[in-house]
Parts: sequence; structure tokens; C-alpha cells
Amino acid sequence: MKKLLNGLTSVENVIMVAAFAIMVICTFTQVLNRNFFKLSMPWLDEASTYSMIFMALIGTEVGLRDGTQISVTAVVDKFYGRTRQVIMIVAKIVLLVFSVSVLISSIKLVGLQLATGQTSSAMGLPMAVPYSALVISFAMIVFVQTITTIKMIVRLKDPNVDTPDTREESAA
Repeated sequence: MKKLLNGLTSVENVIMVAAFAIMVICTFTQVLNRNFFKLSMPWLDEASTYSMIFMALIGTEVGLRDGTQISVTAVVDKFYGRTRQVIMIVAKIVLLVFSVSVLISSIKLVGLQLATGQTSSAMGLPMAVPYSALVISFAMIVFVQTITTIKMIVRLKDPNVDTPDTREESAA
């Protein structure tokens, strides 16, 4: 399972680096074009926007996995031990329910885009491609958060969970 998660992390990193590189190159080229060459290249803006969308959505999964996503912990911080772990598991389950519903809706949306054949205005790219960012990111979120939730449930059975230092363990 750890190899699979490491492989997924590598794929995420490749997507993030590629999307960032495309976004920077397109934006830089667009600025040069606007100020010096004055050529008509509207597809650069679209490519940059789609790259930013992929980065934001894949970055969401990275933030959730690493625990660097912004969150309100006022309630959770008041509890320790098993109670804290149970609250965190419930929060993960709520996240999973939301993510699964978005994943199902985004799969339907991509299917609709494929059926209608809608394309982007500047690049002529099938709109299923940018919308697939939702499917990819939420599929990753569901997969990784399911594994994380299972690990949390298994750890709940550990007799050492009652220690007050559980806060540091959950951040790791």
C-alpha cells in the first residue's frame, strides 16, 4: 500500500511540475507577445488557465494528504486521546462523502462534455480535458483519504491512543 501511495505522490508531483511549467511558459510568452510581437495567440491564456486549474485541484489533494490544508481545529483541539481520534475519523468520513459526491458529479460532467463534443473557444480542445481535472483530483482525494481513514481506525484500536500527545501524531 505504501508503494502505491508513493507512486501516486510521484504522479502528483509530475502533474504539478508539468502544469506549473506550462502555465509559466504560456504566461511569459503571452506577456512577450503582447508587448513586443503583437501576434494573435489567444490559446496561450486558455492553456495557462487550464494548467492553473490542474495545479489547484491536484494541490488540494496534496494539502489534504500532508495536513497543510487550512482548517478550523477549535473543536478538535479541546479533546485528547480516543475522543479526539473519533472526531477526526468522523471529519474524514464527512470529507469522503463530499469527495465521492463531487467525483460522481464530475464523472457525469465529463461524460456530458464527451457526448456533446463541446470544445474550448481558443484551443479547440475538448472541454472534457479541463473538466477531467475534477475527476483526477477527486479520485485521488477519495483514494488517499480512504486509506488515511482506515489507518486512523486501525490506530484507534491501539492502547496508546489515550496519551495527550496524540496531537503531534495526527499531524505526522
